[in-house]
Amino acid sequence: MNQNYQTRISPQICKVQTDRKLIAVYDQLKCAALTHYAQLHAKGEYKENDHKANSLIKVTIQDYSNGTGDKNVIAQFNLAPEQIQFILTRITAGFQEFEWSQSKIYGTPDVQGYSTAQQFSISRHTNDSSGRPMKSPWRIQIVNGKGVKVQNQKGGSYMKSGSFLSEKNAFIQLTDMDLYTLLKRTDSYITNWEACMAPSLIANGKQAYEKQQQDWQAQNQAQGQDQGYAQDRQYPGQNPYYPQNGQYQGQSQDYAPNGQYQNLAPDYMQNNIQNNPYQNQAQGNAYAA
Repeated sequence: MNQNYQTRISPQICKVQTDRKLIAVYDQLKCAALTHYAQLHAKGEYKENDHKANSLIKVTIQDYSNGTGDKNVIAQFNLAPEQIQFILTRITAGFQEFEWSQSKIYGTPDVQGYSTAQQFSISRHTNDSSGRPMKSPWRIQIVNGKGVKVQNQKGGSYMKSGSFLSEKNAFIQLTDMDLYTLLKRTDSYITNWEACMAPSLIANGKQAYEKQQQDWQAQNQAQGQDQGYAQDRQYPGQNPYYPQNGQYQGQSQDYAPNGQYQNLAPDYMQNNIQNNPYQNQAQGNAYAA
């Protein structure tokens, strides 16, 4: 189907084109799952098409210096939105010299034991190897290929040293303004994407979180009523001076059961107590067993 380029919907955020090369960035941002709503960006908590969903910005470099069609080399690499914003700060901070790189390896190994691998590097150097000032000091390179994936002790993976085999290799030289334009527009898109997606995600996430807390609280209260109280209204492990069946246990011998005092005073006071007209008053208020 032939569709007019001007009317075709594209996730392309921005592109910068030189004489024989082009670099472009594309929207591959994804919302976090409701269970991780505060992250905003997906970080592999759920799957799409049997792959972990991650919020990313795709960067592609096209090198058509040898021609178009089959001779057009296109290499790609996915960066996290924070990585785009980090590189932008290197420009705004005025770094004269800068280098940063990253490599990835993922997917199921093929019959030869190789998995998909990618490499990304970006650098800025004021002068070239001959010491002459660079008109386009920024160099971005993407290499796509394959390598041997090795599992680490924490469950992650890395590429075995010396196993990488290059299949596509493309680089581009950019001026400060070219790279600033590319990254600034991408940063603006990320910021506006977050502002667009965040309200409903946060509102729904906080509502779900509050309901979860209420459910937990109700469940804990129910468990407390079922398990927290002992038979005969006695708490397990309670102080022995708390009453059982309304009566203090383990109490001093000076206190009698059924609310009646016994041996309250030494011998020389017993006569006074026996002659007290109120001595049996407490008997009428005895606690029920």
